[in-house]
Amino acid sequence: MDKIINRVKKSPLITIDIKEYYQEGKRDKINFSSFLEDDILIEKKFRENLKNYNWNQFKNSFVYVVLEEDIIVPSWAFILISHYLSNSCKNYVFGDRKNLEEKLYLEKINNIDFQSFKGKKVIIKGCSEIPYFEYVYFELTKKLSQVVFSLMYGEPCSTVPIFKNKISK
Repeated sequence: MDKIINRVKKSPLITIDIKEYYQEGKRDKINFSSFLEDDILIEKKFRENLKNYNWNQFKNSFVYVVLEEDIIVPSWAFILISHYLSNSCKNYVFGDRKNLEEKLYLEKINNIDFQSFKGKKVIIKGCSEIPYFEYVYFELTKKLSQVVFSLMYGEPCSTVPIFKNKISK
């Protein structure tokens, strides 16, 4: 009887699982207007509200700050909230949850040594359960397209070809 050989395991394909780029941790939302008085920024009261706010609750969180109402806010007010957040949470962004996730993904992606993929055959694993996976696909493809020999999507046993460079870069 012939020995069963796992050809997928022996292949030179490199599989990237995008779940590795998701940063685990609590996500918290802050509504900018919660520091205002009747949707009006009164500087003295605004500063007092920020000073007395429990920023420690975000110690182990990723925070996104939203401005849900159509309110005119001076630029310095964003800087002040950013200052308080810079001392109290893992990371933060002004924008919605999607903006936060994109920032966190990009930080992880920017730490990849893409030259290690130079001339290789790469598969970006499919069927991920992470939020906003489309962003990760776009950013990885942007970087990988510059160095890989070929890029595929899916699982090693059944891939969808994305592109193949005729000459390895």
